[in-house]
Amino acid sequence: MKRKYGGSGLGFFFALMLVSAILGGFVVLLGLKYTDLGTAVVPQKIVEEEQPVVPQLVKAEQPATLAPEQLKPAKALEQATINVVKSVGPAVVMITTREQETVLDFFFQPMTREWSGLGSGVIFDKNGYILTNNHVIAGRGSETIQITVVLSDGRHFPGKVVGADPLTDLAVVKIDGRDLPVARLGDSDRIQVGQLAVAIGNPLGENLRNTVTMGVISAVNRTLQINANQVMRGMIQTDASINPGNSGGPLLNTDGEVIGINTAIVAQAQGIGFAIPINTAKEVAKQLIAYGRVQRPGLGITYKMLDEEGIAWLESATRATVPAAGGALIVEVNPGSGAEAAGLRPYDLLVQIAGQEIGPHFDLAGFVAGRRLGERLSVVFYRLERGTFGRTWRKMTATVKVGLVR
Repeated sequence: MKRKYGGSGLGFFFALMLVSAILGGFVVLLGLKYTDLGTAVVPQKIVEEEQPVVPQLVKAEQPATLAPEQLKPAKALEQATINVVKSVGPAVVMITTREQETVLDFFFQPMTREWSGLGSGVIFDKNGYILTNNHVIAGRGSETIQITVVLSDGRHFPGKVVGADPLTDLAVVKIDGRDLPVARLGDSDRIQVGQLAVAIGNPLGENLRNTVTMGVISAVNRTLQINANQVMRGMIQTDASINPGNSGGPLLNTDGEVIGINTAIVAQAQGIGFAIPINTAKEVAKQLIAYGRVQRPGLGITYKMLDEEGIAWLESATRATVPAAGGALIVEVNPGSGAEAAGLRPYDLLVQIAGQEIGPHFDLAGFVAGRRLGERLSVVFYRLERGTFGRTWRKMTATVKVGLVR
């Protein structure tokens, strides 16, 4: 008799598959629950819905309101600046220059060239005397130069140069007019680093006339090397904006007093300007009005400072080795001067004075200007002479009496 296995075996197989599926599903659910993968794979309907976020309005913090007594210093400073501009602004003038020169064109026919210049100035005397910079009125050195002074109220006056001093870059111009506004001159010896300063001038001419800028006194007693022969000492440094057209305009304190005459800027930097102390300007202006020039102690020579490059040029021109790295090459000796009396000649090379070496950046004019009239200074110099084997520079000494240079 044969046994039948088909029915019971198949039923056992399906029962085993059902139990395996239930156990597998249960394991998967446990894995999703305890491995944080459920939100990525579980259908949306079984994910617990999050509570909706209700936006809350956050009130922005307002800056604290300053009390009236806290605003008083700022208001006082603001009013002081306004008062300075109102009181001194009318005394600040615009100075324009116009000069002509006759030259030959390409076909050697005479033609006229014309140049114009611009600067500022300040009226410091009721008789119409104006302080400005020498470089404002000097122009290009042509024989004919026309100067026009424009006041803040629009009045125009022809200007006449009373005197100029290239060494301090100061000049005095005079106009003839009535009811002229006048600025008060202060005391630059009382300036302190950090105090406020106001500059007024004409940076770009008529369109920006009487522009006001404000800053602080950054430093005092600065020394500027203007060129090989000119050093300006005791200068005031300020960060009040100064532009080329501001040259000759006033630098003021908060009392409305002129403490300096704006003169120079540093082209490679921002916020660095310089002014001539008003105490220096007072003394120079006094002499310019009285004599037309400044009288100061000097040796009575005109010279050119030489550096290593200048020495190389001198050696090439004379075909003789110069036994010095620098010095002051005398170009001219004034008749009747201490230099003439000491036997100095043009083309002598000064290398030492009163024990001080004369290097390329030595302030020879300033050094002599600080000596007493009549004082005798020993100098060491080289003189070009013809020798047996050609030209040579011979070392010599002399004593020069300091005199009044006019």
